[in-house]
Amino acid sequence: MTSSSGSDRDWQQWGEQDPYFAVLTDERLQRDRLTPEALAAFFQSGEAHVARVLGTIRQHLDPGFHPRRGLDFGCGVGRVLLPLAEAAEQMVGVDVSSAMLEEARKNADARHLANVELVRSDDGLSRVSGRFDFVHSHIVLQHIPVARGERLLRRLLELLEPGGVGAFHVPYRRSVGPVRRAAGWARRTVPGVHGVLNRLRGMPWGRPPMQMNVYDLGRLYRLFESAGVAQVHSRFMRDGEYHGVMLYVQKAAGP
Repeated sequence: MTSSSGSDRDWQQWGEQDPYFAVLTDERLQRDRLTPEALAAFFQSGEAHVARVLGTIRQHLDPGFHPRRGLDFGCGVGRVLLPLAEAAEQMVGVDVSSAMLEEARKNADARHLANVELVRSDDGLSRVSGRFDFVHSHIVLQHIPVARGERLLRRLLELLEPGGVGAFHVPYRRSVGPVRRAAGWARRTVPGVHGVLNRLRGMPWGRPPMQMNVYDLGRLYRLFESAGVAQVHSRFMRDGEYHGVMLYVQKAAGP
């Protein structure tokens, strides 16, 4: 993204230090523990996610949906991007981390996928050209400050052609007690606390934080309405203390 915010710098560091763990925070995916079996399970989880997403779209929004040109925002190392590329004519993967994009390119080349374009992100998605009949983002917007995330979501909807379908995941609520809440506040604001908590969890002192944000669903629905979305289907999901939802939207068809 154009501004060098803390979340952008952190994500670049994650891409350089531990890209697979950053995508799915599973200890088996840490760089020094990563095995071929863990890597295979990582990509299988992406294939299962794509099957669920496309199945949900066909069941609830568009029975004959087959993506032609799609965009995966926050593509990371390609966990979801690559199986989407196997289902679409062309996929564009967008990420703020050049290190993540380099790893995604290696993974796409290993699968001999010639229909994958990789693009560095900025706040206006200025390097993305053309329009799309499918736009996807999963476990990504939560790592972006809400105001920027809403602006990016509005831009993603602008890139969606009439009749096109979007699938966007956001957390909308956090269930956490006062001790965890206080620890989170201290990690963000008190110098040195983040490093200490890293060491207590057996991680390097300098491992970057992973920002988590919660979105207001009412604001998102107003955003969808103003962007010409005709219908929305939602699927609730939960990851630990975070309550999330996958929002499937379809723009109104053109005249």
